[in-house]
Amino acid sequence: MKIIRYPALVGIMASNGETYQALADLLGTSTSAISRRMSGEVDWSLHEVKAICEHYGKSYYELFV
Repeated sequence: MKIIRYPALVGIMASNGETYQALADLLGTSTSAISRRMSGEVDWSLHEVKAICEHYGKSYYELFV
């Protein structure tokens, strides 16, 4: 079982009815790449963090800390 390191991000995705696929589409990547980032296996890039924050209208601290 993989640990999700970003519960606030998962929560806002769920409240918006979005899946890993929606986030992958937003970032132009695959769902497996999103899964690796969500588990902490791979770090998010600054570009990805910025795009996610802008998409949800939230700050880094609201989503990733």
